[in-house]
Amino acid sequence: MAPMRVLITGSPDRVAALSQCFTEAGDEALTRTDLGPGSGDIQCYVQLGTTVPVRGETVVARVHSFLSDGLLERFTAAERVLARLADGAAVLLVAGNQSAETAAPDDQAARLLLLQVLAHAVRADVAPNRVRVRLINGDRTDAEIVEFAHSGAKDPTTVIGGSPASFTAGSSYEDWRIEVMGLVHVQS
Repeated sequence: MAPMRVLITGSPDRVAALSQCFTEAGDEALTRTDLGPGSGDIQCYVQLGTTVPVRGETVVARVHSFLSDGLLERFTAAERVLARLADGAAVLLVAGNQSAETAAPDDQAARLLLLQVLAHAVRADVAPNRVRVRLINGDRTDAEIVEFAHSGAKDPTTVIGGSPASFTAGSSYEDWRIEVMGLVHVQS
């Protein structure tokens, strides 16, 4: 298998460990601080979850900060990487954002669904180029994440609604964009 140029973002301690694992597999592991100028030069992007500090006086405010500073921030991070993705790149969205406060309400299925929305948005934005976007369970080991990156396999533990991510590389993302924008327009 040819070595890949892999960009890894997320929780700094996990980024360091996963970078070492990719390097041991013969890949070039990069973090955001390692990136210089370029485009189309990343063959694999691994986005890990993070621990999100608690902000706010009410439970509603704390959940809001968890979503905006954690899960929704992942959309911003992915957007920064889009131009760097090579045609045929792999994108692994690893679940696992955690609140620093264990008492905050949590809905793991809803968080996974938001990652699925991010996966669809990444595919739509890079079209007509093709990327292989996979949702990966946050409990996977670093070695398993490297294997998913190299094999292209889907993680069967991230099944949503009876099937893994419903859009495939061959789906029409222009249709998906129209559908999403239509839903946003209708619901506003």
